[in-house]
Amino acid sequence: MNNRHLASVAAALWIMLGCAAAATAQPPSSAPAAPQKPYRERLLEKARSGDADAAFELGKNYETGRIGLPKDIAQAQYWYRQAADRGDAYAAASLGILFNFGKGVTRDNVQAYMWYEVAIAGLTGGNKDSVLELRDALSRQLTPDEIAKAGDLAKKWKAARQQ
Repeated sequence: MNNRHLASVAAALWIMLGCAAAATAQPPSSAPAAPQKPYRERLLEKARSGDADAAFELGKNYETGRIGLPKDIAQAQYWYRQAADRGDAYAAASLGILFNFGKGVTRDNVQAYMWYEVAIAGLTGGNKDSVLELRDALSRQLTPDEIAKAGDLAKKWKAARQQ
């Protein structure tokens, strides 16, 4: 698989991740309400309170510079990690993509592989297939020791989450 194909798979996965998150959004209430805080402020409050979906959304919006937030990959990485630590497989896949392509972070193939492994465990269907494809393409650039290290990191991360 060449880099152009890999990048298009990553882009398609990113779009699917956004669509999956949008599908879980709650519709607004039909009852009139007092003026609300801006969406970004409400999202930040929910993310800080432990809402994994909000943390993932915040990460996406920092990554792209939407909803009045600056484009800030360090913040995106932080919120993706918060969401992944709360069990969000889409956030884990997003971390894999950041590390795989060095998108705003130092490229780290072992970390990318590790996050893809974490994501694969929580995904199904086409989303899982896309992450498998990214992981398998990346595996061709890693040594067996690096793959084993990434697998150990994924196991340790999962074990720490279960405590």
